[in-house]
Amino acid sequence: MRAALVVLFLCLIVSGHAREWKSELFHCAANIPDSAGWQMIEAPQTQGIAPVLVMQNTARQAVFGINIIEKYRDANLADPAIQKDLEAMLRQFGYQFTGHSSVKIGGLDWLLYPVRAGSGVQQVTGIIRYASAGGYVFSITLLRSGGQEAAQDAELQQAAASFRVLPAEALSEAPLAQGSNPKTAATSPAPAPPKKQAADKPETGVEEPTTEADESRTRLIWYSCAGLVVLLVFFSIIGSGHQKKR
Repeated sequence: MRAALVVLFLCLIVSGHAREWKSELFHCAANIPDSAGWQMIEAPQTQGIAPVLVMQNTARQAVFGINIIEKYRDANLADPAIQKDLEAMLRQFGYQFTGHSSVKIGGLDWLLYPVRAGSGVQQVTGIIRYASAGGYVFSITLLRSGGQEAAQDAELQQAAASFRVLPAEALSEAPLAQGSNPKTAATSPAPAPPKKQAADKPETGVEEPTTEADESRTRLIWYSCAGLVVLLVFFSIIGSGHQKKR
């Protein structure tokens, strides 16, 4: 009973020194360590790994990291071929391990590797675990050195346990175009173009009947044009006759 109370007390102390962190790009979140000495650092570029978050506490010789394994998308981590590939990657980084385990934490199935690196005072112990969720293969790294075990570090364990993939409704929606109104954009019809109207006569929609005066005026114009043409032909004939007499 006393041991349980001590563990509960330690958890309450640790929870008071954590703050929520969220990645909109990779749709994940965690309650990261926020006690004295923790700071975010820029991870070195490593082929095949995209660092999402890397934190260290120099005084405690502790590291907490969240990464993306770029090679896989929605991978089945129970596949022995994928496990073999991940283990080869761990060995490439200098980690030693003996076996692995599968655990369920925070609703996610994790592939967990206890690792060690270095020797003597420089020996590093830790836990590296993988989960396939949200279209990515996430990797969480917990490391301690200086004779400390990452598996026994309550602050690191709580930060790792708080990791979660964000649901779609928790993400910020794409902003609308400036000045747009989603309620009226799809329902309001576009205004019809204005009809062209004569400058001297408004459009009434009813054709006006043709009067006799209009018909007489039209006949007069045609007669005048025809008479003008006859006169021009007549004058051209007279002109050509005078030229022949000369």
